[in-house]
Amino acid sequence: MDLNFTNKSEEYRTQAMAKHLIANVVVLSLYLIIGVIGNMIVLAVYRFQMEGKEERYFIPFLAVSDMLTSVVGSVNCIMLDVMQTTFTNNILCKIVFYTIALTAGISLFLLLSIAIQRYLIICRRHRLNLKTRKIMVAVSVCLSVACSVPFAVNYGVNEHFSDGRLVGYRCGRLKHGVYLSGLVYSIFFITLMLFTVLALVFLYGRVGWVIFKHFNAQKFKQTNVSKETSTADKLTNDSITTNLQSKTQELKNTNGSYSKLTVNSECKNDSNIEATQSSDVYTETTVPECSSSAAQIGNSTKPKRLKKTNRSKKRRRFKNKFTFMFILITAVSIVCYMPVGMVVLLEGILPDFWERLSETVAATVLWLYHTYIINSIVNPIIYAFMDAEFSTALKALFEKCKCFKKYSK
Repeated sequence: MDLNFTNKSEEYRTQAMAKHLIANVVVLSLYLIIGVIGNMIVLAVYRFQMEGKEERYFIPFLAVSDMLTSVVGSVNCIMLDVMQTTFTNNILCKIVFYTIALTAGISLFLLLSIAIQRYLIICRRHRLNLKTRKIMVAVSVCLSVACSVPFAVNYGVNEHFSDGRLVGYRCGRLKHGVYLSGLVYSIFFITLMLFTVLALVFLYGRVGWVIFKHFNAQKFKQTNVSKETSTADKLTNDSITTNLQSKTQELKNTNGSYSKLTVNSECKNDSNIEATQSSDVYTETTVPECSSSAAQIGNSTKPKRLKKTNRSKKRRRFKNKFTFMFILITAVSIVCYMPVGMVVLLEGILPDFWERLSETVAATVLWLYHTYIINSIVNPIIYAFMDAEFSTALKALFEKCKCFKKYSK
């Protein structure tokens, strides 16, 4: 009987793996490789090129958490997929789900901490001191530890049935003994996730609104400045022309002879006025020269002001782009975590949730169950494409490594 059960179990497992789970294992292996390499690069850049930057304080912690999530999540999920019907170690099963929930939770709470920091900097003009930032990291870890404990209680090894027959043992949500506590925790888990999502949407919604108003104000200000500058230039040219005409009239009335030096005393750097000693004939090519000269004198302080304004605009543009980067990271995390929350809720409501699924649907749901790992592998890619300072530091680190290799040879 035992031999017959073992043969059936092995046959079922082999067929299921061959048809539906191999693709999941390959994808999880890619998650593992990309997650480790990408987050190690982020840590190297921040360790050697961007250390001590206040606004980026949480990013190295997030990179460590993402790397752990990639490793723990990928390895544990591969183990669960390979041992779909042969998982018999109850303690190991509890450790698997606890560590998955722990590492993923730290990443999510760190994203919430970053959202709070951006909100305070942009909307409240308040910067967090080092002590407060350290406390926020510690609180993120403690919250994740506390929220992950019920996974160790409510998950374990179950008998797994297919078409009404026992095919093996599966690691997952316990169906007997702690069903009520599991149901309560599933509801609490999805409520906590929704609260976190709403908090992120609110914080970044406020941040986005402030940036939007700032852009509109800047656009309106630039329009007014350009109009004022145009009007001022027109008035300056008119006054210069009037002044030139009055001086010309004086030349005609006095029938005198003014040397080139006398005319130049009124209009410096002008070398194009030609006046004769015995007639009132002259060549009037002075307006452009005078206008240019007057503009240069009146605007002698503009270059410095423009440089300062350009630096300020560039700094604001960088901060806004930096904020938009975190908005994108948060949006990706919401999309990646929501399927996991829905599956956890369904597991809590339906004890035989997995047994109701066909092999094809089960493989699809398993892939959705693993999407939280995607959040941990895309962050380095987002940094590389949206963070100009990070890209520059990455290039500098690459050049430094090349020089070190040359020197070592």
